Amino acid sequence: MSPRHPGRDSLTVNQIVTAALALIDETGLDGHSMRSLGSRLGVDPSTLYYHVQSKDALHSLIVDEIMSGIDLSADDPSEPTAVRLFAAAIAFRRALLVHPRALPLLAARSMRTTAQLASIEVILGILYDAGFSTVEALLAVDGLGQTVIGMTSIHTAHLTGPHAGTEPFADLPVEDFPHLRRLLAEGSYLGQEAEFEATVRALVNGLIAGHDAGTLVPPPASPSPSTHQ
Repeated sequence: MSPRHPGRDSLTVNQIVTAALALIDETGLDGHSMRSLGSRLGVDPSTLYYHVQSKDALHSLIVDEIMSGIDLSADDPSEPTAVRLFAAAIAFRRALLVHPRALPLLAARSMRTTAQLASIEVILGILYDAGFSTVEALLAVDGLGQTVIGMTSIHTAHLTGPHAGTEPFADLPVEDFPHLRRLLAEGSYLGQEAEFEATVRALVNGLIAGHDAGTLVPPPASPSPSTHQ
């Protein structure tokens, strides 16, 4: 009979992932370590490796958890392609904002597991329904995903970073920056959500227009003329 290990036998992978996300929510990735996670769970850090092989493996499970929160169950094939893609992007952003401090983990890795790929499968289905070729679909799904992750990461960083709430352009000399000064004087920032939605709508409309016109994928480059006669 193998000996029992206090704490190890009662701990589950789900508890570890939940605690890790809670720790990241509170301290960010800088405060997230296997030692701090073990302390939070009341176990020796070595106990965690009985359930997860490495910190990178834990990070993959955290990404699984975040990506599993993308709810595309309301996707309606009878809706126009633009409506379906826009709704998918909004659902993606909504899931990311549940754990904004974990966003660097998503930005730093390619999606590989079934949990991470489930929502991408739905988006690819929308694109194939619209007649996108495989190359067009790959371009579109990458563009949408990178836009959602990138803009959401930037928005959340601006809310929590060291310069949050400051005005960095107040002292710009008008003679050197007339266009920026005009923008600041006349423009009105719509806010992060409106900016995100406008950008995604423009991207979605551009992808569809490019597909319809046959110009979404650039033609292959012509071979360079030979220098030999």
